[in-house]
Amino acid sequence: MSFWIYLSVAAWQDGRHQAVSGRVFLFFFAHFLTSQVCQCVCGADLQEMPASLWYCGMVREPELGQLLGGALLGGAMMLLSWFSHGALGMGDGIFFLISGIYLGFWRNLLLLCTALFLCSGAGLCCIMRGRMTGRDCRKKKLPFLVFVLLPGILITAL
Repeated sequence: MSFWIYLSVAAWQDGRHQAVSGRVFLFFFAHFLTSQVCQCVCGADLQEMPASLWYCGMVREPELGQLLGGALLGGAMMLLSWFSHGALGMGDGIFFLISGIYLGFWRNLLLLCTALFLCSGAGLCCIMRGRMTGRDCRKKKLPFLVFVLLPGILITAL
């Protein structure tokens, strides 16, 4: 449930303002990191707690390498954003860095690939519609995190 809230808030802010608040990132980074530390260090099984719906989809019994791999995926996106001078938003990389802490490497990679597939399909539709109406859509920017919402909910629900 907490990841669904993170997805929803980030997608809404990215779709509306083309940026996500640093406070949202900071809050969920602290929340997910604390949850994983409680699970790794303290041995708490958050999936068995009365409020387990709050932790739906979080990696169970995470290995440090898996969590670091998930976070490094976001770090790689941040580097790509820096090298491309903002063609890929820095906030997208920060989003995937934080989601990697919650989901781990493989599910975070699945989330990224699915969102890229949906976003490229939407971009293709925009280009086709632009060609049909005689508009130039090549410079149009799509809010990427909007395309993360549905796959993120499905990945954590399964």
